[in-house]
Amino acid sequence: MAVLGLFGKPKKEKSRRSALKKALDVEMSKQVRERDKHRCRRCGKERVSHHHIFTKTRLTTRWDMKNGVSLCFFDHRWAHAAAEEFREWVLTWMPQREYDALYLKSQMRGGFKEIDLEWLLWDLKHGESDEKTLTVCGL
Repeated sequence: MAVLGLFGKPKKEKSRRSALKKALDVEMSKQVRERDKHRCRRCGKERVSHHHIFTKTRLTTRWDMKNGVSLCFFDHRWAHAAAEEFREWVLTWMPQREYDALYLKSQMRGGFKEIDLEWLLWDLKHGESDEKTLTVCGL
């Protein structure tokens, strides 16, 4: 019998796919913060969160280390509120060519099968390069 949630609706069990996405998000956030030495890339404060340069709704770049940056609470809010300023700031430390390539990759359509998500998670945990990961996944 299913456990009842709010308003008497049965709670759905999480699928393997959504569990893998969550695990990838957690690992990606951890890796980005470690790469940035747990400091805000903009102001240097500690206690940071992970921010995606291009929206995480785009699966093609969601777990790409180049698409992540550590920001403190205030700079994270700034990044969402002032998108053009944020873009200009990113271009002060990321070469234009790399930024453009990441943008194009973020615009690609595509999804991942469950096995692809498992490979991505393995690669993130074992420090494999993004290029190799995407080749394995056929992108």
